[in-house]
Amino acid sequence: MKATTLLMLTAAPVFAGAPAPQIDAPASSGSWLDDFKIDAEIRTRAEWTDNLRDFNDDKNASDDDGWLATRARLGLGWTPEKWLKVYVQGQDSREFFSGRPHDTLGGANGDDSFDLRQAYLQLGDLKQFPLQLTLGRQPLDYGSKRVLADPVWGNYGRTFDAAKLTWQVNKDWTVDAFAGNVVTIEEDAFNDGDHGADLVGLYASGKIPCGQTLDFYAVHLDSEESKMAAVKGDFWTIGSRLFKKAGKDSPWDWELEAMVQTGNVYSGKKDLDLLAFGGQATLGYTFQHTPWTPRISANYSYASGDDDRTDGDQHRLQPVYPSTHTMNGLLDSVGWANIHDPYLELTVVPVKDWKVGVQAHAFFRAETGDFVYRANGSTPIRMPAGYNGDTFVGTELDLYVQSNLTKNLELLAGVGALFAGEYLDNTGTDDTAKTAYLQLTYKY
Repeated sequence: MKATTLLMLTAAPVFAGAPAPQIDAPASSGSWLDDFKIDAEIRTRAEWTDNLRDFNDDKNASDDDGWLATRARLGLGWTPEKWLKVYVQGQDSREFFSGRPHDTLGGANGDDSFDLRQAYLQLGDLKQFPLQLTLGRQPLDYGSKRVLADPVWGNYGRTFDAAKLTWQVNKDWTVDAFAGNVVTIEEDAFNDGDHGADLVGLYASGKIPCGQTLDFYAVHLDSEESKMAAVKGDFWTIGSRLFKKAGKDSPWDWELEAMVQTGNVYSGKKDLDLLAFGGQATLGYTFQHTPWTPRISANYSYASGDDDRTDGDQHRLQPVYPSTHTMNGLLDSVGWANIHDPYLELTVVPVKDWKVGVQAHAFFRAETGDFVYRANGSTPIRMPAGYNGDTFVGTELDLYVQSNLTKNLELLAGVGALFAGEYLDNTGTDDTAKTAYLQLTYKY
């Protein structure tokens, strides 16, 4: 019998002027097992790529190949009180039928047998008290995911051995303060934190008028002592993001983000002063009362490059811990460094739970004194040949499909091609780069 029913039965005779009858309280139907919650995910992706690195049909690079990537996650949460939570998650990642070398540190390929992905203690109930502390191995995933992310595409994802303090300022604003080290994937050993790369930061997010959300962030990375970091340096990334989703009030959506980096980075043995900039802009419109609910958007992505590699300064935007996939196309051949990327996107919903999208990108170098960089933001596509005066890198066309096949089963498929422009043509081979993939994800 519910407590409210019991209260009514007890109170009614009082108001009637009669003594309340003695009613034994029912035994609780709950169990200590109710404090535990299990979650699981199994993901399988068949993927094929060609010419992503060399743009050369006559040469078979290691990733001019197809493979099957699998990932299994199993998590267990314990919440004995609303203010106390313990969570542990393991992960097993594999790659089959592939001839490319394993690159667990710098890439997303290879095997990582069952290992610890998350393990944290969370103290505090934000509904009762404005502070919450999370200690242990956890993801740090914020905003547009261009600075800090747990990458959805990568077979490993990304977590941090960190401490995070969340402050619920009011019903509209939340501030996170965090410090920790990224967890590195080691194929034949326990995945440990990179203690030579110290990360600290603040991320504030709040609701403002007209249905908009405004973010502010400041992130500091000191990776000078790291043996694994793609970028070694000591620098700040400071930025802001404004976005609004389309809704009943308006069919328009938009996103604006700008950031600046300052500090120092190393290039070989040279210590360079860093001053770099990045930004993005999106303006979209959804035809809400039209069949298939089409949405069209105009987008622009920019990351500064280094105009003079001999002056002792570095002006190329440096990656922190971003999500690299889909930021500049599905192929991930071109990354967010020394780039102008204007692009258009069209999505439609032909039937419920199915979305089809098309993107068209045009890539240009921001500075002709710098190279074009891959999705990791730090590896040049061509070096030293890739140093000339041409700016147009190429055009990429992508098609993707997303669907919730059932409550627990998701489908993702896509194809893409990058057609080389003058820059690639004049620095080497210029054959078309291509990719195709089919992914199924089951979540419980």
